[in-house]
Amino acid sequence: MGKHISPEKKHTTILVAFDWYDHRVYRGIAQYCKEHHWHLSPYCFSERIIPVNWPGDGAITCFGDIQGESILGLDMPKVDVTLRDMPQQIPRVVVDNDLIGKKAASHFLKRGFKEFAYFSWGDVEINQIRKEAFINSLSDEGVTEDHIHIIHQPDECLIRDWKAHTEALIEQVKDLPRPLAVFTGQDNLGVTLVEACVDAGISVPEEIAVLGVDNIVFLCECSVVPLSSIDTHLEDLGYAAAEQLGRLLSGEIDNSEPVRTVPPGDVINRRSTESIAISHIPVANALKLMRSKFKDNLTLEDVYEHVGLSKRGLEKAFKKHLNDSPASVLRQIRLNYAKKCLTQSDIKIEAIALECGYSNSSNLSHAFNREIGIPPLEYRNRYRSPLFSSRNSN
Repeated sequence: MGKHISPEKKHTTILVAFDWYDHRVYRGIAQYCKEHHWHLSPYCFSERIIPVNWPGDGAITCFGDIQGESILGLDMPKVDVTLRDMPQQIPRVVVDNDLIGKKAASHFLKRGFKEFAYFSWGDVEINQIRKEAFINSLSDEGVTEDHIHIIHQPDECLIRDWKAHTEALIEQVKDLPRPLAVFTGQDNLGVTLVEACVDAGISVPEEIAVLGVDNIVFLCECSVVPLSSIDTHLEDLGYAAAEQLGRLLSGEIDNSEPVRTVPPGDVINRRSTESIAISHIPVANALKLMRSKFKDNLTLEDVYEHVGLSKRGLEKAFKKHLNDSPASVLRQIRLNYAKKCLTQSDIKIEAIALECGYSNSSNLSHAFNREIGIPPLEYRNRYRSPLFSSRNSN
């Protein structure tokens, strides 16, 4: 249960012991520490060293090969942010990897792809969870096994030889059907695949669309073809891990607490998945217009005129190729953007409505109630990031 904190101590002191660094996780932890007047120890920031007899109250850890022994030796309450096998039972907080796989499948299915592939590290547990969720989601939507392909990570001995490594990748990719939608287990793999394809003369995204995970901006935006990626809300992960440690310290939970999952955000769209795998050109053009101009008071009449089809003609084409209507697709594009604004910003609802292409907040509220079942403000209060939960924007 929780560790006793002596009355003379002014602050709870915690340690962050990670094998890797991402400023977003640390920022989430720091936000919770600031709100609860915790002291964050500087150990492990410059060097991966935990002093003997360090007088801390608790630790947030990322169990792995480098820090593993030190983490196991910490005789204090701990919360870990991995799913790696660990010879101690402690609370875990992780991103919802099942939902990540489902989001990837949905992203590609909405773009009309019929051929899919998954590329990941075979020995990374979260990659395999994402893989299974991706494949199962596709199967649930009627995609058969012969349209789902696995791209295997080349032999470990080739990793340090760029030419041999990329040739081994392309050897697997070159004969797969096109257009192909590839979901990679993490961003670095997505960027590697994009670069390999471009070097081999394979067009991204027209022939092969690539989606990563974690939205590491400097990787995604500096790729030879900017990489689309699922935002894993790592600030929320850090905040939730600190929150769980607070519950452990107070005795509210113990080391048998089940794994807590943090929902990921949306796909951050970049060039690598911009293509739409639809043979019907007017439908593809209509979707492209909707996604690029939905903020500009776009009407369905504008869409019909742009693609050169009547209302009835485009509705029939959407039904055939997307199993949906133009009105529903445009509404979902606007609502998805509104949901992102509501949960990841303090922008007032009236301003969000105008930003999404609605004439006023009442129209946005009507769409929310009809499609989601709750009004925008309730959606914000229920699903917003913990980093915004203490603020009132409306």
